[in-house]
Amino acid sequence: MNRLPSPQRFCSFRSSFQFKLFLRFTLFSAVIAVVCGTLFVLHQINQNKRHAEQMLQLQAHALAGAVRLPLYAESDELLNSYAAETMRLPEIRGVEIVNARGKVLVRLPSSLPSGELLSQRAEVHGHPLTLSPEQALSPEQALSPEQALSPEQPLSGERAGAGPLVGEVRLYRGTADLWREARRLAALSVVLATTCWLFVSLSCYLILRRVTASFNSLMRGMEKVHGGDYVSRIDIVSDDEPGRASASLNDLAESLRRREEENRRLHAELMAAMEFEIASKEQLISVNLDLEKEIEQRTQARQELKNLVQQLPLGIVWSDEEGEIEYLNSFMLDTFGYGADQAPDLDTLFTLICPDQAYRERVLEKRRAAIAAWEQGGLVTFYEVSALCRDGSPRHLNCSNQRSGSRVVDIMIDMTERELLQQQIVRNQKLESIGVLAGGIAHNFNNALTGVLGYISFAKKFLDRSHGAHELLLQAEKATMRAAGFANQLLSFAKGGAPLRKGVPVAALVEESVLLSTKGCNVSVALDLPPDLPPVFVDDRQMRQAFNCICINAVQAMPGGGTFSVRGRQVSSEQERLPAPLCGHYVELSFQDEGCGIRDEDKPSIFTPYFTTKTQLGTGLGLATVHSIVTRHGGLITFDSQAGKGTTFTLYLPVFCVEAPAP
Repeated sequence: MNRLPSPQRFCSFRSSFQFKLFLRFTLFSAVIAVVCGTLFVLHQINQNKRHAEQMLQLQAHALAGAVRLPLYAESDELLNSYAAETMRLPEIRGVEIVNARGKVLVRLPSSLPSGELLSQRAEVHGHPLTLSPEQALSPEQALSPEQALSPEQPLSGERAGAGPLVGEVRLYRGTADLWREARRLAALSVVLATTCWLFVSLSCYLILRRVTASFNSLMRGMEKVHGGDYVSRIDIVSDDEPGRASASLNDLAESLRRREEENRRLHAELMAAMEFEIASKEQLISVNLDLEKEIEQRTQARQELKNLVQQLPLGIVWSDEEGEIEYLNSFMLDTFGYGADQAPDLDTLFTLICPDQAYRERVLEKRRAAIAAWEQGGLVTFYEVSALCRDGSPRHLNCSNQRSGSRVVDIMIDMTERELLQQQIVRNQKLESIGVLAGGIAHNFNNALTGVLGYISFAKKFLDRSHGAHELLLQAEKATMRAAGFANQLLSFAKGGAPLRKGVPVAALVEESVLLSTKGCNVSVALDLPPDLPPVFVDDRQMRQAFNCICINAVQAMPGGGTFSVRGRQVSSEQERLPAPLCGHYVELSFQDEGCGIRDEDKPSIFTPYFTTKTQLGTGLGLATVHSIVTRHGGLITFDSQAGKGTTFTLYLPVFCVEAPAP
């Protein structure tokens, strides 16, 4: 049998049940030995101290009986001799004799030594008054030292009929001998306790070794069985519970050995069957691989098709024969705001985008006709639909239908922005043609006004200020200057000069224009212009004129007061959808008032020159000039207005420079 190295055997013994029991027994016996030894030493020390105090008390009473007459006579010589004789007794460190008045007659030594001392005192009484002086002086009345130390003889202060108090005797005893005896007892108790503890520990070890032998044998056998050794058997040491458990474990090991042999036989048969099964399935695996590859290719093609459909700029809706919607691309959710959760079937979808029932029936009839045309000859038929988005905005759609197996595909092309772009192009063409005409008229008008203004200036020089016609010439000059201002507006509208563009801080420019235009009126201003707005690439003089026109229109729309809100933010076509044809980085400025709003019939003409709804306040060139200036700078102006609720003009101005994004 291979023996483990000593360190491993010690570690194994430390983790054993035998060591834990041995440790508890030894610790318990050590505590008992320490407690018993300590109690024995303390008891002996107290006994020695009480014996020393009793002996000192007896010595004090003996001295009191001996010095009665010298103390009564206050004979210092005799008292000193008695005190010196008492000092020769063992461990006596001091003697004091005091008379009845408290005067110290004798003190040996003159100063008491330092350290711990035991002290006792004894009173000295005279003889009873019934004795004659001869009897008092007779030696029979004096106590001998043997009588004074006899425990049967009553003490002088305690005898019946004691005389008056003569004085007092005090003895002081040292404790050095007591401490020596205490140290000797402590050393003796340590030796005895250690010997007793070692004996008990050795006995416990031998007893536990014998008691746990069968248990250790059982544990070794269980470890072998746990490790898979079903052949070895456990030695049965004794016929106790561990021994019977060892016998049962031996039976279990034999049963496990037979079962393991059976398992090996079954495993061999199973392996043979598996090899046959593997050989038969290899061909099936190759077929499955080909099938999986084909499925993967089809799945990839379908996913690519789905990704392509998701990116198409038009709405795609797949539905089955019952009208249940199987797929909606992201265009439907982004444009209309309706996804698969809001529109589970076609009836619900068309109810949402066409709330008018009569109009919805006409649209569904056109849809059925388009499906029939496709089924008959594969002919694609388009029909127009006016749809309503979730946010309430209208959309103009051009729709068609096709069949794909059992599915019906609805294709919805959003024509709203294209129509708006066409309207904007037409409007710009009209404005350009009107601008050319207005530019020519403005130049000719300026030339004529220059001559009129020159003649008025010459006429003023030939007339004195007191002349009656001088005031009329001043009024004519002011009217001519106002006419020149109208001509300058016409020139700005008609692209009279290319803008001198540069980087301009847009927040400061807007704030200056808004505060100047709203000064002195009852309109409150709410500015929301972030300090990190980038500069815009514009002509600051022309943009100040455009901002002033918008602000003046907002103030005139709120004669009873209200809030004029101006907000700004940076936008980009890479992050959000911007109105066509914008592309790139812009600063979006929104001017919102709480005025009377614009009627629906006036909305198409608000940027037309000389069109105005305020005939007494405006000329109709303000918004046309703003549109011309913003468009000339490569920007865009849009508006949103509801009658009675206010108007919001939104300007998009190109950014001067955009910092590269942080890595």
